[in-house]
Amino acid sequence: MAENKSWLESATTTARIITILKKIPVFAGLTDEEYELLINACRIVQCAEGEVLFEEGAAGHDLFVLLAGSVEITTSKAGPIHTLKPGELVGEIAMVCRVHRTATSVATQESVLLKLSRDELDLLLGRAPRASYVIMKNIAETLGTRLIGADTRLAATT
Repeated sequence: MAENKSWLESATTTARIITILKKIPVFAGLTDEEYELLINACRIVQCAEGEVLFEEGAAGHDLFVLLAGSVEITTSKAGPIHTLKPGELVGEIAMVCRVHRTATSVATQESVLLKLSRDELDLLLGRAPRASYVIMKNIAETLGTRLIGADTRLAATT
């Protein structure tokens, strides 16, 4: 997995990434200036086909947004559970909980991702407190919705 900050230096690329981020609920509600600050806090990660982004059980510190390519999410118990498409994210649990990864993530083709570390999000809090608040609130709502869905599915099986 190679990090590449220069990929972000093009204004056209930045505008494309902002367009992608605006469609992701976790980043909804930011101003254009806050999107630019967020992008500046991120790194671009390029993965070859078959490359592991992270493994189940490993410490999680980063959230990833798929910009191009395809990434398969698998668990040791369920096998493949989802294939990320461009504009989807993975790893948001790592932003709020200091837990180990709950799944493995592998590029199924050459892929480009935007990586936001928990440390960079913490630094963003000092530069753009409202943006950090909005992102964390949205992550909490997303995880809460998933938990309610899981509870409903579990209740239906008992």
